[in-house]
Amino acid sequence: MPLPGPSNRISGLSATTFTTDRGRGWVVIRLFAPDGLNKLGTGTLETLRDKIRDLVSRSGLQCLALVGEGGSFAAGADLREIFRLNPASARAFSDLGNSIFRSLANSSAVVVAGIDGICLGGGLDLALSADWRLATDRSVLGHPGSDLGLITGFGGTQRLSRLIGERKTLALLMSAERISAEQAYGYGLVQEVCGQDEFETRLKETVQRFASFPGDHIAEMKRRFLDLGYP
Repeated sequence: MPLPGPSNRISGLSATTFTTDRGRGWVVIRLFAPDGLNKLGTGTLETLRDKIRDLVSRSGLQCLALVGEGGSFAAGADLREIFRLNPASARAFSDLGNSIFRSLANSSAVVVAGIDGICLGGGLDLALSADWRLATDRSVLGHPGSDLGLITGFGGTQRLSRLIGERKTLALLMSAERISAEQAYGYGLVQEVCGQDEFETRLKETVQRFASFPGDHIAEMKRRFLDLGYP
């Protein structure tokens, strides 16, 4: 069964909006911003939180995919907002992102990140909360916060180090290096890399494959093999 086109558009409080596609046992949430840079500001995160909360509470959901359109998966937090934060609002912003990404990581459904383009900072943190990461060969991933004297506050430092090891994580954070999808695959950061023209087909195959598994199979595997208590 093919994935339908974008539908049910809802708007966040920032320029990044969402579309939701549904099928039997699966949902695809697509992020879109007119400038091609999907930013994770407070408004966008609040809308995403409410959307995910509604979806994961439904029975029968076996695969939830997040996809960025327009040339980026997500370009990280909105720096215009970041530079206006004080200590209290910065903590609230961090807690907001952490609560969303934790709900994804702890979901009984398979969470897929479809990465086509820029995946940086908080965007990489979002991808790290997924169980499966599919990237196109034009994608660029990294934590460039050192360029600005920032460090991610959405739990990515912990998830990344558990995924690729402390040494590689520290090197990426200190250097602010952007790595290619092929490098990310070599690190074990993504599970699949494909050409841009193959992306939608591979995404459809991945989503439908996970949605076809017996209902409690994935949930039980995640309970047995993952530490679901980390940020």
